[in-house]
Amino acid sequence: MFDDRRKYKIHWELTDLCNLKCPMCPRTDIRNRCRPVKGIQHIQFYLEDVEILLPAPFLMKVERIDFCGNFGDPCLARDFADICEWLQNRHGVTLMVSTNGSMRRPDWWRRLGRLFAGTNSWLEFHVDGLRDTNHLYRIGAKWDKIQANAAAFIAGGGRADWHFIRFRHNQHQVEEARETARRMGFSAFVATETGRFPEGERFAYMHPEGDWRHLEQATVYDPDTSETPETARRTSDRPAGTGHSAIDCKSADKNRFFIDAAGYLAPCCWVSHRDLQRPGDMLRAVAAAGKDPALFNIRNRPIEEILKDNLFSKIFPEMWRIDSLTTCRKKCGWRHRNKKIKLKL
Repeated sequence: MFDDRRKYKIHWELTDLCNLKCPMCPRTDIRNRCRPVKGIQHIQFYLEDVEILLPAPFLMKVERIDFCGNFGDPCLARDFADICEWLQNRHGVTLMVSTNGSMRRPDWWRRLGRLFAGTNSWLEFHVDGLRDTNHLYRIGAKWDKIQANAAAFIAGGGRADWHFIRFRHNQHQVEEARETARRMGFSAFVATETGRFPEGERFAYMHPEGDWRHLEQATVYDPDTSETPETARRTSDRPAGTGHSAIDCKSADKNRFFIDAAGYLAPCCWVSHRDLQRPGDMLRAVAAAGKDPALFNIRNRPIEEILKDNLFSKIFPEMWRIDSLTTCRKKCGWRHRNKKIKLKL
């Protein structure tokens, strides 16, 4: 699955800390006022961890690190800026950061912008609406703080992309948000159709105030294409076939693996066994191999040794062949993923 003759990409969840209560996030208990699900550990990697666990010889083989998690926002990690500086300035690793932008002070973001200035690294601000709508999904987000932080990052010279999940409640604001992004100096505006809606196009959850509410899928045409959200969903959900040919592993193709906040390495975030509400295919594959899950934690075993384990070279491909991994089939067989469309600024 992973090829040490090619440069690696890493998808890394530095922490499971988050300041928001987004209903569709796996950390959110939608039946209990959007509180964190049981099992959140409030953990993170520190600079000293990164220096030890990613030694210089290994980092020479790493092309890019994407800081994004199943449960946490990387910008809440205590040493995040120092980690970025160490990886980028000392080891030349390109970084991508995914954040809600609703934390810390503008001077911290300006420092991060200066660090990213003139490099290939960039940051994604995930803002799903404007002042009157972003908080409807990003529960707890502060609009003025996000705007100030994004402006400071851009003023520092950093490249920022605005990512916007379209729902029925914000679909009318795409053009206004895109214009706001252009005016603020964002580099790109990315509209997203989320793959997390169940059948029926409605997602119910208990709001922190105690009443039940629901999210609805967007219905409008994409402004830059002739495709509707429903057409996009039908296309992405269409089975690609059966057997091994149905699983075209995105992680293998990109030579990209996932590390969660506890240190466990998995092929991708979708099959990570720390999905506390629905354990993924990683545990199924580990059980089939008759191995201890602790062997796949980078705190217990060197990363390169883990990547060479036959779990990835033999067990996963065999389970794809017999079509026994549900999440792999859904994500890399049926292509049931978020659909992202970059719109011109």
